[in-house]
Amino acid sequence: MANCITWKDFYSVGEPSLDAEHKHIIGILNELFEAVERGSDHEILKSALDRLVQYTLVHFNHEEEVMQEHDYPDLQRHKALHDRLRKRTIDLRQHITLVTGHDMLFFLKEWWIGHIQGEDKKYSPYVELSPVHR
Repeated sequence: MANCITWKDFYSVGEPSLDAEHKHIIGILNELFEAVERGSDHEILKSALDRLVQYTLVHFNHEEEVMQEHDYPDLQRHKALHDRLRKRTIDLRQHITLVTGHDMLFFLKEWWIGHIQGEDKKYSPYVELSPVHR
């Protein structure tokens, strides 16, 4: 079965550990896609969503630490975006029977790819130019 999202080099934020985490998140989204396409029941979707929620928490904490370490000036606004997604993903998990799998997947895919490309790319210059990174 084809993937919902394929990692592309231009998604890179210039920090290998964060890129690896983004790839892992895309992997979980692809698992969700496969489950939705197979018509899996809500319990299987909940399990994949649980993994996404847990990994998202770990990733956001790490990403925020990296941004702080590199003196990213827009950290608080970026963190607020993370807080909103944490809440929305947990809400999705709790109310999974109220949305279709395709709608849930569309939201998550659009949010993650949009966030990596639009928001995470903004801290790339701070990470790439920082002496901590070299």
